[in-house]
Amino acid sequence: MSLSEAQLEQIVAQIRGRLAVLEEEIARKLGESAEGLSSFDGVGDAGDLSSILSESEVDLSEAKRDVDEWRALRASLRRIEEGTYGVCTECGVEIPFERLTAAPLAHRCIDCQAVAEKRERTFPGA
Repeated sequence: MSLSEAQLEQIVAQIRGRLAVLEEEIARKLGESAEGLSSFDGVGDAGDLSSILSESEVDLSEAKRDVDEWRALRASLRRIEEGTYGVCTECGVEIPFERLTAAPLAHRCIDCQAVAEKRERTFPGA
């Protein structure tokens, strides 16, 4: 049984809401990072600069994670438009609506996701 129009609309609304939140977060984090770097006037000591750089690295790391999620959500919207959303990219089985509402980024069924996670733990980065 494929997803109904109402189910797809619910998921699209959920994805768009999350995209809006992420866009605000990314802009804020990048702004804070730039603000922190521009606030260093060269008068402070190395500890001040180190602290500013450390905070900026955290902001940039969090922004990168948010950008990665944003891209994955956009890919989910693309799959919805193409009519392939809700189908496991590994085995082709339909992904249950409950899983998709809990994890709109899901592109694998539970079984294939478990295999992928085990493979990642066994062979990190492979």
